[in-house]
Amino acid sequence: MPDVLVVDDDEIVRGMVAFLFEGEGYEVRQAKDGVEALAALRDAPPSCMVLDLMMPGVDGMEVLATRRSDALAPDTRIVVLTARSGAEDSVWCWEAGADEFVTKPFEPDLLLRIVRELAGLSPEEAERRREVGLAEARRLDILDAAYKDLR
Repeated sequence: MPDVLVVDDDEIVRGMVAFLFEGEGYEVRQAKDGVEALAALRDAPPSCMVLDLMMPGVDGMEVLATRRSDALAPDTRIVVLTARSGAEDSVWCWEAGADEFVTKPFEPDLLLRIVRELAGLSPEEAERRREVGLAEARRLDILDAAYKDLR
């Protein structure tokens, strides 16, 4: 069973997500901010990280950027779980190496399914999934921009 690192500054959300995965038999670690998340990626990279974007100090975007620039935990699958729902946020996350982008509030079963799917992917399959996700996010961003121009 893969291990999961849950990163969120909101203790209630972090605890709820951890509880969800623990109930399915996952080994779960928690981090309250980006500093703790980066330390975990350096020390003992998890199979999957569920990452909030909006946190004080080192936020999720900085975690993604640092992970990429420092080549940290290349085999760790990243699920961004955030209240930010803009298409441009999604595009940026996919470009920064996220494997999935999920907005809050979220369906617990969906989050579990995504992590299960990601855990079973080879590096090549994960890269292909990211390419497809990025293409879809870019398409939605273009549509969103076009719709705003019509208003």
